[in-house]
Amino acid sequence: MYINIEVAIKFLYVLIILNLVFAVVVYAMKFKSMKRTRMERRFEVKIKDYFTYVLVNIEGKEPPHAPPFSLNRVEQEVMQERLNDMIENFTGTPRENCMELCQRLGLVQYHLDRLNKGSYSVKIDAAYHLGCMRVQEAVPALLKLLQTHKRNSSLFVIARSIAKCARDEQDVKDMVEILLRHNKGFYDLLVDMIKEADIDHGALFAEFIQRKSNEFIQIGLCGLKDYTQPTVASAVYRLIDSPDRTIQYKAVEIYLKSVHFIPRNVVQKLLQHPMDEVRVLTVQAIADLKLVAYIDVMRDALLDESKRVSDASARGLLLLGEEGIAKLCGVTAEVRGSEQGGYLQMLIEEEIKSLSMQLHDLDQLTRYNSLAYHYEKTLGKNKRIYRVV
Repeated sequence: MYINIEVAIKFLYVLIILNLVFAVVVYAMKFKSMKRTRMERRFEVKIKDYFTYVLVNIEGKEPPHAPPFSLNRVEQEVMQERLNDMIENFTGTPRENCMELCQRLGLVQYHLDRLNKGSYSVKIDAAYHLGCMRVQEAVPALLKLLQTHKRNSSLFVIARSIAKCARDEQDVKDMVEILLRHNKGFYDLLVDMIKEADIDHGALFAEFIQRKSNEFIQIGLCGLKDYTQPTVASAVYRLIDSPDRTIQYKAVEIYLKSVHFIPRNVVQKLLQHPMDEVRVLTVQAIADLKLVAYIDVMRDALLDESKRVSDASARGLLLLGEEGIAKLCGVTAEVRGSEQGGYLQMLIEEEIKSLSMQLHDLDQLTRYNSLAYHYEKTLGKNKRIYRVV
């Protein structure tokens, strides 16, 4: 009994001591943080005139001079963050002058030394700042660090820095190859990092889709999805027949977004595709491009086994003028009484109702009158709808 009480008392003493130590550590950290904040605020006031001078001269032929006073460690870090922000926000001559100012302040050499000789956390921090400053001579050391780095979130800090510092396309390719050894699937993130590099992104993505590796093809397609040049359409066309369904879909999406006209054989091929997502993209592209010559194809797509394709085709025909509207109403009359016919009729009636509330717009008024006329002619015998002048 006495032994248990003694143990409990000792345990209580230990807890009290641990709490005291914890409180001292917390207050020490808080005091240090407050002290640093005060130093940063004082430096912000001290450096205000200097940064006004930098901004005034940032577009000059000569980069701004270094400040006429020495900087302690905290001040150097504040200066570094301000210059990092300026480099990220500027382009052209102002960015180059900011990068040169970093060189004059010794920030570049300081972080190069940290990258080569520091601890793990120091190297990651140095990699980040070197990337912000676009230090090209850091690329070999960054690639070496990336090669030996374990798979965690810091991997992407190093990779993004390599992209920002890249001397040419080969540096970016080396970075991508190393990352793909770690994992597959983060293609959008890789594309975002590649776009940080000062290279011809479109040419690199076009090269990637010519490779045999599905991973590189995926990256190339993700990178090209925002391009709309006809040359992009021809580059991705062969991938429409890829055995990988994800690649197929992305290739079709880019192709249809990039062309100004879709050949009939391609339209027929895509509307026979087993993936209804591809068929939907195709009928939407026909409508967006106003390809009235393919109204017969859109008419057939109305009766597609997929409701998504049928719906997209019906909405597309509404955008293809008088002829498209007439074809939609005619097909709806043909299949009246079926589930498909009921759905198409409901869609037409909803469109008429929607257009009736937009008659102040001449284009909408024209479409309303056309749709109301053909609806009444083919379907509306028991529900008279009046055209508007």
